[in-house]
Amino acid sequence: MTDDIETPKANALKRETTSSVVDGGASEGEPVPEFEVQPTLTGYFEETRASPSAFFKVLRKNKVKRFLSSDREATGNMMSKHDPDCERFWALMSQSVLPDAVDTWIWGAAQFRLKEHLGEAFDPQDHDASRIFKSVLRELSPALRSDQKEDKKRAETLLRITICWLVENRSLKAWQIAEQLQSIFFSDLKSASRLAQRAVQKGKGAELRLAVAMVGLGDQIVKAAEEERNHERNIGTDLRHRLDSSRDQVEQLHADLKNARNTIAEQEATIAKLDQTLAAERQHWGHDLTETKAEQRVLLGERLGPLLEDAIDALEIEPPAPGVALRRVKAALSAIEGAKE
Repeated sequence: MTDDIETPKANALKRETTSSVVDGGASEGEPVPEFEVQPTLTGYFEETRASPSAFFKVLRKNKVKRFLSSDREATGNMMSKHDPDCERFWALMSQSVLPDAVDTWIWGAAQFRLKEHLGEAFDPQDHDASRIFKSVLRELSPALRSDQKEDKKRAETLLRITICWLVENRSLKAWQIAEQLQSIFFSDLKSASRLAQRAVQKGKGAELRLAVAMVGLGDQIVKAAEEERNHERNIGTDLRHRLDSSRDQVEQLHADLKNARNTIAEQEATIAKLDQTLAAERQHWGHDLTETKAEQRVLLGERLGPLLEDAIDALEIEPPAPGVALRRVKAALSAIEGAKE
């Protein structure tokens, strides 16, 4: 972020330092009036002099494990009035360790406050952390780039609350945050590089550790991206080999198909010839059958019929003439044998 952004710890320290001063102001050496923070959410938001650390101390002292529903409801109604810019809310959320009662309450309250200030730009029902973050950034970008300090400070506070909520509830990654914020806080890479170099070269210990941590995170992301790229290259190579093999198989199948079609064409030609031969044979057989039937009619009607009739007549006359009948039957048998030849 830019140099003029106050960190949460600095804000909390400033509030803790000034919380001991009465509203009318107290000079050095004068006794500081004591005040007691009620161990309730309404007590914290009503007592503007109370720092988060003092509030947490009171909660531990009174062994508060969970805030009453009436306290939570009253706080939800009063935060807009007593903490319109969410500064005191962020002062609680930004602490490194939260008491159980605060931790249980604050994430739902953060969702309520973000929805109150951002409207449709913040959709807690969406499970895509990156999409939620982009939507919030679109809403806050004009104020984040504004020259009006109050608007800019309020937007930064809402941005920090959003980030904290997304990291806790949607597992938003640090590199996703940095990637989206870069274009907002730095007009070009040179200014970002100068700030990083200054933090490494002349920054305080915390700034140096933060810079090293971000570099380490960047290296980790780059290595992961390289591994993913190499993995995708291996997959691409394997797919190309499979594609080449598939193409060879397709070419072989085309050749086999062509041969099969040629074979089918040859077989169809052979079948056509056989059909023609069969048709010719059928015609020939039909002619022969006609002749055979004609010969049979001649044999039966002209030759065998009279002989058999004579044989019957010879047997029916009185007295019968079996010898004549026998000769006629033998003559008929002889005619039949002659027809067989």
